[in-house]
Amino acid sequence: MASIERRARGDGTVAYRVVWRDPTQPGRQSLTFDDRRQAEQTVKLLDSNGQRLTLAVEVANAIRQGGPTVEDVVREHIELLNRVGEDTRTGYTLRARDHITPHIGALPVKALTWQQVTLWIRELQKKGLSHKSIANVHGLLSASMNTAVRLGYRAENPCAAVRLPRSQRAGDDMVVLEPEELDLILDNTVEHYRPFIITLVGTGMRFGEATALHVEDLSLDAHPPTMRVNKAWKRDGERQPYIGAPKSARSRRTISLSPDLAEMLREVTAGKRGTDLVFVNVAGRPIRNNTFWATHWTPAIDKSHNPVDADGQPDPDARRLTKRPRIHDLRHTHASWMLAEGMDMFTLSRRLGHETYATTDSRYSHLMPAQQLNAAEVAAAAMGRLRSRVPRDDAPRARE
Repeated sequence: MASIERRARGDGTVAYRVVWRDPTQPGRQSLTFDDRRQAEQTVKLLDSNGQRLTLAVEVANAIRQGGPTVEDVVREHIELLNRVGEDTRTGYTLRARDHITPHIGALPVKALTWQQVTLWIRELQKKGLSHKSIANVHGLLSASMNTAVRLGYRAENPCAAVRLPRSQRAGDDMVVLEPEELDLILDNTVEHYRPFIITLVGTGMRFGEATALHVEDLSLDAHPPTMRVNKAWKRDGERQPYIGAPKSARSRRTISLSPDLAEMLREVTAGKRGTDLVFVNVAGRPIRNNTFWATHWTPAIDKSHNPVDADGQPDPDARRLTKRPRIHDLRHTHASWMLAEGMDMFTLSRRLGHETYATTDSRYSHLMPAQQLNAAEVAAAAMGRLRSRVPRDDAPRARE
């Protein structure tokens, strides 16, 4: 980080010396200013550009040209969006506030380069953001830069050629549970919430959809029994929760239920009115994601990892969970179980409410080993028809 050293001159005036370490140059670098504001601006430029003086000079030259900053353009882009709800707009605003503005928000949009975007992404990695979060923030910046191009603020999008980091975790972000592992979690969950968890894994619903489900959305006497997904919890501009439309048009769907799940929901909704929520917390109020995660889901996972006996002592012989699933992994688990039972990808896509089939395919195709085996067998059969044209070791060879 660059810093400012205040120095008194012999003639009584004060100088402000900016010192930093440029990773491309040996030793410490410094610049001296008579004006503290210029020194502070230089520190911001250096900190925003990886302590590289050459990049800071480029930005300084762009400042003299004027024009909107990155922060200005991101804000304008969000305001111009007309196909998103207030909850999405608020989410974008908070994302920009936390991850764009502190790093590159003050930079002139004309001066933003591929190199600066790459350095910014490295800073986000140092902050500990997951690769998915970085991709989301980069997507917001890139869309904002496309808007800047349309508005004539700059000629091209500097985010377009930036390569995003891959996950550094071993394995996959997705955690899929086996039935025995889910049973272990349910055993360590408060009984009141077990039907809620079973419904999540039995339908693949998103958390915000399941917690907004009303009794009148269930058709338990139909053949087969079904539930209509036509609403979800959202947050308004003040971050207050409200029930609104689901995530996208494809999210409006009807999900068929197994007889056992339908019977369980019949018991859960017994005595409730059609306008009542199907699932509520122990106090009868809506279930909130953060609260449920902290007070019920995480404790259940912890107990499943570290089982104890009747006396509360560690039980080395008890079954224990080795995975650490998120609540959203119940949706992934549902998808895995459906594919394992032979559901085709197109039907699964509609059941999950994905906007496109490609989303489902890219996310879950690796969970279809049987289909991969079938593909290999089909390829082998096709190649078998060419066997007469493929030389075999025992086939007679023409004399040379």
